[in-house]
Amino acid sequence: MPGFLASKRALAARLAEALGAALALQLGHAAEPAKVSPPAPPRYYLTSELDVRPGITMNIQPEYPAEAARRSLSGKVVIRIYINEKGTVDRVETLRARPEGVFERSAERAFRAARFTPGMKDKHPVKTQMTIEVSFDSPPPPAPPVGRR
Repeated sequence: MPGFLASKRALAARLAEALGAALALQLGHAAEPAKVSPPAPPRYYLTSELDVRPGITMNIQPEYPAEAARRSLSGKVVIRIYINEKGTVDRVETLRARPEGVFERSAERAFRAARFTPGMKDKHPVKTQMTIEVSFDSPPPPAPPVGRR
């Protein structure tokens, strides 16, 4: 039975191809396969192209990694965030980080959960991309314990 279904499908495909070629000849066109281009990726406007920039609607505090605290490290991460028309973040990518491999995940996680008022262009909310520098300052060392006298 599977062989019968396969030959039936092959026959149907050849018939569809022949009908398409016949129709093209009848219309005076050469039988060329239709060219289907993939959809264009969505456009995220730069903030310089907007009438109103996105605004943050919540306090963002990236978590200071425990390993960085143990090593008393400070650093900076430059990220690009892609904000949709509803103000939620579609994507976050790290552009630069110093030192590398320490703070990136924390910055990405914090801004992936962020919420914004959408960017506006011609009085309509639009997809927007923003570049942000996130600083991680080493926390001060813990105060020595106060002893009893």
